[in-house]
Amino acid sequence: MSFKEALKKLKASAEFKDFMKKNKKSFLFSAFFVLDPKFEVETQQLDYYIDDKSAATFMMKENVELKIDEFHPVSKITALDESIKIDEDKLKNIIQKELKKTFPKGFELSKTIAILQKLNDVQIWNITCLTDSLRILRIRIDCFSGKILESAEAKISDYIQMKK
Repeated sequence: MSFKEALKKLKASAEFKDFMKKNKKSFLFSAFFVLDPKFEVETQQLDYYIDDKSAATFMMKENVELKIDEFHPVSKITALDESIKIDEDKLKNIIQKELKKTFPKGFELSKTIAILQKLNDVQIWNITCLTDSLRILRIRIDCFSGKILESAEAKISDYIQMKK
């Protein structure tokens, strides 16, 4: 299910309508997706800001599931522009090209995490690709133009501290 389809399903759900009646000032501030190696959605959630202490997460499964959690933002949270131009199909092509450029000798993609968010007032797809050889490719993509704003490769061991 694409971002736009998930948003449409969410807004039509009784859970969302009831939530919005109680939280009229809430707004969408992030979308989170876990994709398999074929870029099929495994996990999909849409996050709504409630206040400086809580956020609502809508898990997009067969039925919409709502979970309200504590939330402590470190910077100002603003609403996402829902009219993005780069949805999952276009995103898949951008990611695949960047993976081939970064790993010219080949790779086996294990998981992709895609987060639609605002970072420094720029709305982006924040992508993390994990390969089976534990290599990571992090890509930031403008969700309106498809332009790659940043791309960096790393090893998962770069994030693991060994105790000596």
